Amino acid sequence: MNESNHQSQTPRIDYDGQWKHIVEVFFEPMMKFVMPDLASDIDFSKPPEFLQQELAKIMPEQTAKGRMSTDKLFKVTMKNGEYEHIFLHVEVESQRKLDFPEKNFKYFYRIFDRKGKAITALVIYASDDVPIPHDRYVYDFRGTRLVYEFNTYLVRDADEEMLLKSDNIFALVILTCKYINQTKNDFDLRRKFKMKLFRLAIERGYPNAYIMQLLTFIGILMYLPPEIEKGFKMSAEKEFKTTTLDVNKQGLDYLANLFGILEGKRGEEFMAKAKADAMAEAMAEAKVEVRAEVVEEVRAEVVEEVRAEVVEEQRKAKINIIRNLILSTSMQPDEIAGIVGISIEEVLKIKAEIDAEN
Repeated sequence: MNESNHQSQTPRIDYDGQWKHIVEVFFEPMMKFVMPDLASDIDFSKPPEFLQQELAKIMPEQTAKGRMSTDKLFKVTMKNGEYEHIFLHVEVESQRKLDFPEKNFKYFYRIFDRKGKAITALVIYASDDVPIPHDRYVYDFRGTRLVYEFNTYLVRDADEEMLLKSDNIFALVILTCKYINQTKNDFDLRRKFKMKLFRLAIERGYPNAYIMQLLTFIGILMYLPPEIEKGFKMSAEKEFKTTTLDVNKQGLDYLANLFGILEGKRGEEFMAKAKADAMAEAMAEAKVEVRAEVVEEVRAEVVEEVRAEVVEEQRKAKINIIRNLILSTSMQPDEIAGIVGISIEEVLKIKAEIDAEN
Protein backbone atom coordinates (compact mmCIF):
# COMPACT_ATOMS: atom_id res chain seq x y z
CA MET A 1 0.00 0.00 0.00
CA ASN A 2 1.40 3.35 -1.00
CA GLU A 3 1.85 5.91 1.73
CA SER A 4 0.82 8.75 -0.60
CA ASN A 5 -2.78 7.52 -0.48
CA HIS A 6 -2.87 8.52 3.18
CA GLN A 7 -0.50 11.48 3.09
CA SER A 8 -3.18 14.10 3.54
CA GLN A 9 -4.61 12.21 6.52
CA THR A 10 -1.31 11.65 8.31
CA PRO A 11 -1.18 13.76 11.48
CA ARG A 12 1.93 15.63 12.52
CA ILE A 13 3.86 13.19 14.69
CA ASP A 14 6.32 14.51 17.25
CA TYR A 15 9.20 12.16 16.39
CA ASP A 16 11.76 14.47 18.00
CA GLY A 17 9.78 14.77 21.21
CA GLN A 18 9.33 11.01 21.47
CA TRP A 19 13.05 10.38 20.92
CA LYS A 20 14.01 13.05 23.43
CA HIS A 21 11.76 11.44 26.04
CA ILE A 22 12.87 7.86 25.36
CA VAL A 23 16.56 8.82 25.60
CA GLU A 24 15.89 10.17 29.11
CA VAL A 25 13.70 7.29 30.27
CA PHE A 26 15.96 4.55 28.87
CA PHE A 27 19.27 6.29 29.59
CA GLU A 28 20.91 3.32 31.31
CA PRO A 29 19.83 0.64 28.78
CA MET A 30 20.68 3.04 25.94
CA MET A 31 24.24 3.50 27.21
CA LYS A 32 24.71 -0.22 27.82
CA PHE A 33 23.47 -0.97 24.31
CA VAL A 34 25.14 1.80 22.29
CA MET A 35 28.28 2.60 24.34
CA PRO A 36 28.97 -0.45 26.54
CA ASP A 37 32.60 0.50 27.27
CA LEU A 38 31.61 3.89 28.67
CA ALA A 39 28.59 2.37 30.44
CA SER A 40 30.85 0.02 32.40
CA ASP A 41 32.50 3.08 33.98
CA ILE A 42 29.28 4.94 34.83
CA ASP A 43 27.80 4.84 38.33
CA PHE A 44 24.14 4.26 37.45
CA SER A 45 23.16 4.24 41.14
CA LYS A 46 23.35 8.03 40.84
CA PRO A 47 20.84 9.30 38.25
CA PRO A 48 22.28 11.56 35.54
CA GLU A 49 21.51 15.26 35.64
CA PHE A 50 19.54 16.55 32.65
CA LEU A 51 21.10 19.90 31.75
CA GLN A 52 18.56 21.00 29.17
CA GLN A 53 18.39 24.61 30.34
CA GLU A 54 22.17 24.90 30.24
CA LEU A 55 22.20 23.44 26.73
CA ALA A 56 19.72 26.11 25.66
CA LYS A 57 22.09 28.78 26.96
CA ILE A 58 25.04 27.18 25.17
CA MET A 59 23.28 27.24 21.78
CA PRO A 60 20.68 30.04 22.03
CA GLU A 61 20.37 30.43 18.25
CA GLN A 62 19.32 26.78 17.92
CA THR A 63 16.74 27.20 20.67
CA ALA A 64 15.32 30.28 18.96
CA LYS A 65 14.89 28.31 15.74
CA GLY A 66 13.39 25.30 17.52
CA ARG A 67 16.22 23.04 16.36
CA MET A 68 17.32 21.50 19.65
CA SER A 69 14.42 19.15 20.35
CA THR A 70 16.52 15.97 20.16
CA ASP A 71 19.67 17.30 21.85
CA LYS A 72 20.33 16.20 25.42
CA LEU A 73 23.16 17.14 27.75
CA PHE A 74 23.78 14.80 30.68
CA LYS A 75 26.07 15.18 33.67
CA VAL A 76 27.07 11.60 34.49
CA THR A 77 28.76 10.29 37.64
CA MET A 78 31.69 7.92 37.10
CA LYS A 79 32.69 4.96 39.28
CA ASN A 80 36.36 5.88 39.35
CA GLY A 81 39.13 7.31 37.23
CA GLU A 82 40.43 10.78 36.50
CA TYR A 83 37.02 12.50 36.58
CA GLU A 84 34.28 12.29 39.19
CA HIS A 85 31.73 13.09 36.50
CA ILE A 86 31.67 13.73 32.76
CA PHE A 87 29.36 15.51 30.33
CA LEU A 88 27.61 13.52 27.62
CA HIS A 89 25.97 15.25 24.66
CA VAL A 90 23.41 13.02 22.91
CA GLU A 91 21.58 13.86 19.70
CA VAL A 92 19.21 11.88 17.50
CA GLU A 93 19.22 12.78 13.80
CA SER A 94 16.03 11.68 12.04
CA GLN A 95 16.78 13.35 8.70
CA ARG A 96 19.94 14.23 6.81
CA LYS A 97 21.49 17.66 7.37
CA LEU A 98 24.61 18.45 5.36
CA ASP A 99 26.00 20.84 8.00
CA PHE A 100 25.29 18.54 10.94
CA PRO A 101 28.92 17.51 11.75
CA GLU A 102 29.89 21.18 11.89
CA LYS A 103 26.96 21.98 14.15
CA ASN A 104 27.94 19.11 16.43
CA PHE A 105 31.46 20.51 16.65
CA LYS A 106 30.04 23.91 17.67
CA TYR A 107 28.16 22.19 20.49
CA PHE A 108 31.41 20.59 21.64
CA TYR A 109 33.56 23.69 21.83
CA ARG A 110 30.83 25.70 23.54
CA ILE A 111 30.28 22.96 26.12
CA PHE A 112 34.08 22.78 26.48
CA ASP A 113 34.21 26.52 27.21
CA ARG A 114 31.60 26.18 29.97
CA LYS A 115 32.25 22.73 31.42
CA GLY A 116 35.89 21.81 30.84
CA LYS A 117 37.57 18.81 29.31
CA ALA A 118 35.51 15.75 30.31
CA ILE A 119 33.06 15.77 27.39
CA THR A 120 31.99 13.07 24.96
CA ALA A 121 29.28 13.05 22.30
CA LEU A 122 26.94 10.44 20.83
CA VAL A 123 24.86 10.81 17.68
CA ILE A 124 22.16 8.28 16.83
CA TYR A 125 21.35 8.45 13.13
CA ALA A 126 17.73 7.30 12.91
CA SER A 127 17.42 7.94 9.18
CA ASP A 128 18.71 5.71 6.39
CA ASP A 129 20.12 8.84 4.74
CA VAL A 130 23.36 9.59 6.62
CA PRO A 131 25.78 12.46 5.85
CA ILE A 132 29.31 11.76 4.58
CA PRO A 133 31.38 11.82 6.71
CA HIS A 134 28.95 11.02 9.51
CA ASP A 135 31.34 10.71 12.48
CA ARG A 136 33.64 13.75 12.21
CA TYR A 137 34.05 17.38 11.33
CA VAL A 138 37.22 18.38 9.47
CA TYR A 139 38.53 21.95 9.27
CA ASP A 140 41.47 22.49 6.96
CA PHE A 141 42.55 25.97 5.91
CA ARG A 142 46.03 27.12 4.81
CA GLY A 143 48.02 24.95 7.15
CA THR A 144 45.58 24.92 10.05
CA ARG A 145 43.83 21.57 10.39
CA LEU A 146 41.42 20.21 12.99
CA VAL A 147 39.58 16.89 13.10
CA TYR A 148 36.71 16.49 15.57
CA GLU A 149 35.45 12.88 15.87
CA PHE A 150 32.41 11.77 17.83
CA ASN A 151 30.62 8.52 18.72
CA THR A 152 27.85 7.40 16.37
CA TYR A 153 25.22 4.70 16.06
CA LEU A 154 23.57 4.09 12.68
CA VAL A 155 20.11 2.53 12.77
CA ARG A 156 20.58 1.83 9.06
CA ASP A 157 23.46 -0.55 9.78
CA ALA A 158 21.94 -2.30 12.79
CA ASP A 159 21.52 -6.04 12.28
CA GLU A 160 17.90 -7.08 12.69
CA GLU A 161 18.71 -10.54 14.03
CA MET A 162 21.05 -9.07 16.63
CA LEU A 163 18.37 -6.62 17.70
CA LEU A 164 15.83 -9.44 18.03
CA LYS A 165 18.19 -11.56 20.12
CA SER A 166 19.19 -8.75 22.49
CA ASP A 167 17.45 -8.64 25.87
CA ASN A 168 18.22 -4.90 26.19
CA ILE A 169 14.99 -2.95 25.84
CA PHE A 170 16.74 -0.24 23.83
CA ALA A 171 17.24 -2.78 21.03
CA LEU A 172 13.47 -2.63 20.50
CA VAL A 173 13.64 1.16 20.31
CA ILE A 174 16.21 0.82 17.50
CA LEU A 175 14.17 -1.94 15.85
CA THR A 176 11.09 0.28 15.90
CA CYS A 177 13.00 2.97 14.04
CA LYS A 178 14.40 0.44 11.57
CA TYR A 179 10.91 -0.88 10.80
CA ILE A 180 9.57 2.67 10.34
CA ASN A 181 12.27 3.30 7.73
CA GLN A 182 11.48 0.02 5.96
CA THR A 183 7.73 0.68 5.73
CA LYS A 184 7.45 4.29 4.56
CA ASN A 185 5.40 3.17 1.55
CA ASP A 186 3.79 0.03 2.92
CA PHE A 187 1.35 0.43 5.82
CA ASP A 188 0.22 -3.20 5.65
CA LEU A 189 3.80 -4.34 6.34
CA ARG A 190 4.11 -1.70 9.04
CA ARG A 191 1.02 -3.14 10.74
CA LYS A 192 2.72 -6.57 10.85
CA PHE A 193 5.93 -5.10 12.25
CA LYS A 194 3.97 -3.11 14.82
CA MET A 195 2.28 -6.30 16.03
CA LYS A 196 5.65 -8.00 16.23
CA LEU A 197 7.10 -5.19 18.35
CA PHE A 198 4.10 -5.13 20.70
CA ARG A 199 4.44 -8.87 21.16
CA LEU A 200 8.16 -8.63 21.96
CA ALA A 201 7.66 -5.71 24.36
CA ILE A 202 5.05 -7.58 26.37
CA GLU A 203 6.46 -11.11 26.33
CA ARG A 204 9.95 -10.24 27.57
CA GLY A 205 8.92 -9.30 31.08
CA TYR A 206 10.45 -5.84 31.29
CA PRO A 207 9.49 -3.65 34.28
CA ASN A 208 5.92 -2.43 33.89
CA ALA A 209 6.88 1.24 33.76
CA TYR A 210 9.31 0.44 30.91
CA ILE A 211 6.62 -1.50 29.02
CA MET A 212 4.30 1.51 29.20
CA GLN A 213 6.99 3.83 27.81
CA LEU A 214 8.01 1.44 25.03
CA LEU A 215 4.44 0.70 23.90
CA THR A 216 3.69 4.42 23.80
CA PHE A 217 6.83 5.05 21.72
CA ILE A 218 5.92 2.26 19.27
CA GLY A 219 2.22 3.14 19.21
CA ILE A 220 2.77 6.79 18.33
CA LEU A 221 5.76 6.61 15.98
CA MET A 222 4.51 3.64 13.96
CA TYR A 223 1.55 5.58 12.62
CA LEU A 224 -1.13 3.65 10.72
CA PRO A 225 -4.09 5.15 8.82
CA PRO A 226 -7.31 4.91 10.87
CA GLU A 227 -8.80 1.92 8.99
CA ILE A 228 -5.57 -0.09 9.30
CA GLU A 229 -5.05 0.96 12.93
CA LYS A 230 -8.56 -0.26 13.72
CA GLY A 231 -7.75 -3.70 12.28
CA PHE A 232 -4.44 -3.74 14.13
CA LYS A 233 -6.17 -2.98 17.42
CA MET A 234 -8.72 -5.76 16.97
CA SER A 235 -6.03 -8.30 16.01
CA ALA A 236 -3.78 -7.30 18.89
CA GLU A 237 -6.48 -7.51 21.53
CA LYS A 238 -7.67 -10.87 20.18
CA GLU A 239 -4.19 -12.38 20.04
CA PHE A 240 -3.09 -11.32 23.50
CA LYS A 241 -6.34 -12.40 25.10
CA THR A 242 -6.10 -15.92 23.67
CA THR A 243 -2.34 -16.51 23.61
CA THR A 244 -0.92 -19.53 25.43
CA LEU A 245 2.43 -17.80 25.87
CA ASP A 246 3.67 -16.82 29.32
CA VAL A 247 2.89 -13.13 28.93
CA ASN A 248 3.33 -10.40 31.53
CA LYS A 249 -0.29 -9.89 32.69
CA GLN A 250 0.16 -6.27 33.69
CA GLY A 251 1.80 -5.66 30.31
CA LEU A 252 -1.46 -6.79 28.70
CA ASP A 253 -3.33 -4.27 30.81
CA TYR A 254 -1.01 -1.54 29.55
CA LEU A 255 -1.63 -2.66 25.96
CA ALA A 256 -5.39 -2.46 26.36
CA ASN A 257 -5.19 0.95 27.99
CA LEU A 258 -2.69 2.26 25.44
CA PHE A 259 -5.31 1.94 22.71
CA GLY A 260 -7.63 3.91 24.93
CA ILE A 261 -5.16 6.72 25.58
CA LEU A 262 -4.35 7.03 21.86
CA GLU A 263 -8.07 7.28 21.12
CA GLY A 264 -8.68 9.77 23.92
CA LYS A 265 -10.39 7.24 26.23
CA ARG A 266 -9.59 5.75 29.64
CA GLY A 267 -6.74 8.20 30.06
CA GLU A 268 -7.35 8.89 33.73
CA GLU A 269 -7.45 5.21 34.68
CA PHE A 270 -4.37 4.50 32.57
CA MET A 271 -2.35 7.26 34.18
CA ALA A 272 -3.49 6.32 37.67
CA LYS A 273 -2.41 2.70 37.17
CA ALA A 274 0.89 3.72 35.59
CA LYS A 275 1.63 6.08 38.48
CA ALA A 276 0.73 3.46 41.07
CA ASP A 277 2.88 0.78 39.41
CA ALA A 278 5.85 3.09 38.96
CA MET A 279 5.65 4.21 42.60
CA ALA A 280 5.36 0.64 43.86
CA GLU A 281 8.37 -0.53 41.85
CA ALA A 282 10.49 2.46 42.80
CA MET A 283 9.68 2.11 46.48
CA ALA A 284 10.39 -1.63 46.43
CA GLU A 285 13.81 -0.97 44.91
CA ALA A 286 14.43 1.83 47.38
CA LYS A 287 13.70 -0.46 50.34
CA VAL A 288 16.25 -3.02 49.14
CA GLU A 289 18.91 -0.36 48.67
CA VAL A 290 18.15 1.19 52.04
CA ARG A 291 18.45 -2.12 53.86
CA ALA A 292 21.74 -2.91 52.14
CA GLU A 293 23.50 0.46 52.08
CA VAL A 294 21.88 3.01 54.38
CA VAL A 295 21.73 3.03 58.16
CA GLU A 296 18.35 3.15 59.88
CA GLU A 297 18.64 6.82 60.88
CA VAL A 298 18.66 8.09 57.27
CA ARG A 299 16.21 5.60 55.78
CA ALA A 300 13.25 8.00 55.76
CA GLU A 301 15.30 10.73 54.10
CA VAL A 302 16.52 8.45 51.30
CA VAL A 303 13.03 7.06 50.61
CA GLU A 304 11.65 10.61 50.44
CA GLU A 305 14.30 11.55 47.87
CA VAL A 306 13.38 8.53 45.77
CA ARG A 307 9.71 9.44 46.03
CA ALA A 308 10.44 12.97 44.85
CA GLU A 309 12.36 11.64 41.84
CA VAL A 310 9.50 9.29 40.96
CA VAL A 311 6.96 12.12 41.22
CA GLU A 312 9.09 14.24 38.90
CA GLU A 313 9.32 11.43 36.34
CA GLN A 314 5.55 10.97 36.54
CA ARG A 315 5.08 14.67 35.91
CA LYS A 316 7.30 14.47 32.83
CA ALA A 317 5.37 11.42 31.60
CA LYS A 318 2.05 13.24 32.02
CA ILE A 319 3.35 16.27 30.10
CA ASN A 320 4.58 13.95 27.36
CA ILE A 321 1.12 12.34 27.03
CA ILE A 322 -0.52 15.78 26.87
CA ARG A 323 1.89 16.83 24.12
CA ASN A 324 1.16 13.63 22.21
CA LEU A 325 -2.59 14.22 22.44
CA ILE A 326 -2.24 17.84 21.28
CA LEU A 327 0.02 16.94 18.36
CA SER A 328 -1.59 13.69 17.26
CA THR A 329 -5.33 14.29 17.83
CA SER A 330 -7.91 16.99 17.29
CA MET A 331 -9.06 16.90 20.90
CA GLN A 332 -9.91 20.19 22.61
CA PRO A 333 -7.99 21.40 25.70
CA ASP A 334 -10.97 20.73 28.00
CA GLU A 335 -11.17 17.12 26.74
CA ILE A 336 -7.46 16.55 27.31
CA ALA A 337 -7.69 18.12 30.76
CA GLY A 338 -10.51 15.75 31.67
CA ILE A 339 -8.64 12.67 30.45
CA VAL A 340 -5.28 13.37 32.06
CA GLY A 341 -6.73 14.91 35.20
CA ILE A 342 -5.23 18.40 35.18
CA SER A 343 -6.56 21.92 34.76
CA ILE A 344 -7.39 23.44 31.37
CA GLU A 345 -4.90 26.20 32.16
CA GLU A 346 -2.06 23.69 32.32
CA VAL A 347 -3.09 22.17 28.98
CA LEU A 348 -3.27 25.63 27.39
CA LYS A 349 0.19 26.44 28.75
CA ILE A 350 1.67 23.31 27.14
CA LYS A 351 -0.18 24.06 23.89
CA ALA A 352 1.30 27.56 23.89
CA GLU A 353 4.79 26.12 24.34
CA ILE A 354 4.23 23.79 21.37
CA ASP A 355 2.97 26.70 19.24
CA ALA A 356 6.06 28.71 20.20
CA GLU A 357 8.34 25.83 19.19
CA ASN A 358 6.71 25.72 15.78
